[in-house]
Amino acid sequence: MRRGIIFVLCAAAIVAGKVQGQAVSGLKAVRVASGFDRPLFVTAPPGDTAHLYIGTQIGQIYVVDLSAGTTSLFLDISSRLTSTDGEQGLLGMAFDPEYATNGNFYLNYTIPGGQWGNGTTRVSQFYFQTAKKKKKKKRKPPVVTLIENVLLTFDHPQANHNGGWIGFSPRIGDDHNLYVATGDGGAGNDQGTGHIEPGGNAQNLTTLLGKMLRIHVTPNSATYSIPSNNPYASCLSCRQEIFAFGLRNPFRNSFDRQTGVMFLGEVGQDTREEIDVQQATNPGGGENYGWRLREGTIATPTGGVGGAPPAGNVDPIFDYPHSTGQTVIGGYVYRGNIRQLQGVYVFGDYLGPETPGSTARIFTLNYDGTSASNFQDITSELFPTADGFNLNYLSSLGEDANGELYICDIYSGNIFKIVSPIVAVQNVTALENGHALVSGTGTPLSTLTILATGADGSSFSPVGTVTVSTDGKFVFEDSFAANFPGRQYRATAQ
Repeated sequence: MRRGIIFVLCAAAIVAGKVQGQAVSGLKAVRVASGFDRPLFVTAPPGDTAHLYIGTQIGQIYVVDLSAGTTSLFLDISSRLTSTDGEQGLLGMAFDPEYATNGNFYLNYTIPGGQWGNGTTRVSQFYFQTAKKKKKKKRKPPVVTLIENVLLTFDHPQANHNGGWIGFSPRIGDDHNLYVATGDGGAGNDQGTGHIEPGGNAQNLTTLLGKMLRIHVTPNSATYSIPSNNPYASCLSCRQEIFAFGLRNPFRNSFDRQTGVMFLGEVGQDTREEIDVQQATNPGGGENYGWRLREGTIATPTGGVGGAPPAGNVDPIFDYPHSTGQTVIGGYVYRGNIRQLQGVYVFGDYLGPETPGSTARIFTLNYDGTSASNFQDITSELFPTADGFNLNYLSSLGEDANGELYICDIYSGNIFKIVSPIVAVQNVTALENGHALVSGTGTPLSTLTILATGADGSSFSPVGTVTVSTDGKFVFEDSFAANFPGRQYRATAQ
């Protein structure tokens, strides 16, 4: 039996038209952390370029020091969770935009019970509270308590289709509005126990299931409010938290940090996998993505629930067939330092094609604000890594504070980083002791040979080796620099 999230598999058809564009090349994946039990997401606090946070389905969150390459436990809420098999467990994390000053972060996870006995989603605000020391007990360490303010709960008719992503947007005027992705409640065709008729949960505005929600959160408060421009903020018979609807299982989503466009990875049923967008030019939302009537760009072909596009229907910008992949994993528009990847949407598929022995896939496409093009499968560009690691089952992509992208393999417990394997010396600093500090970039965790000019000032010879840190930077101290005025340096991969 496979470890990890077991999705309802689905197929799709590529958007009509031949895609054209320049191939994405010159990339590799490197393993930057490992040993996790079912890693499910990677994230970082705003502005914190030194750390990476890795959440696991079983309820543990780890923090990686990107410079030192060390990993430590940040939080463990495993005792609060329902079953962590299938699609339940700790599913999402978002840091407050002002985390550096208020320490608030938000989690989406499932707890036991609920109306149907299949679990309840809980979205909560957390922070650590440190008790003040008493004067007579100065030698004892301070007591640190995890404080939880439960904001939002909703029950699941079935245990699958939990969504789970949460996040804040970079849009102006959207400050401290938390977005929450929810699945339709589970089972198939959005039908059966706990699925409101007519139309199913995803098309019904009285339930939070099958939606993208938006709520306004206040620091250190156990409450939330409804943003005034939510599309149903004035509808007394609607759940006013709803921002967009018609979703089956939006498992991984993101905002383009430059344009504010929201991208949704919408897991399909039997026929199509799709990527949807919510435009920053429509800050009030209200989009209907069509489920259960539509699966991708066609009428849902099973269960007798398919039909014409509903009012306000928004088609996906891209969908693909089962022969390409079986369970879409939404990704990110790349805004890091790799030139050839700039502005490219990177996403993937949990299982890969419906062929014997298939494994996960990493895809890219270009989106110009209107249409998608240049779809590519770059898996073989990235894997196997230089040290022989492959990608098994993709549970998520993640973004650090620098805009660099990471890949979670839920099966192997590995975290990979997408890099461009370019080695460069960027700076040489003279120290007071006569030494020189040589710094630059390279593939994370690789070993570089540092070469320097000698007495003749022209030929280069090895003077030492250095290991590149997890953040892709290296620093080498040359203790003989004073003996060779004007010394030049190079770095090469071993």
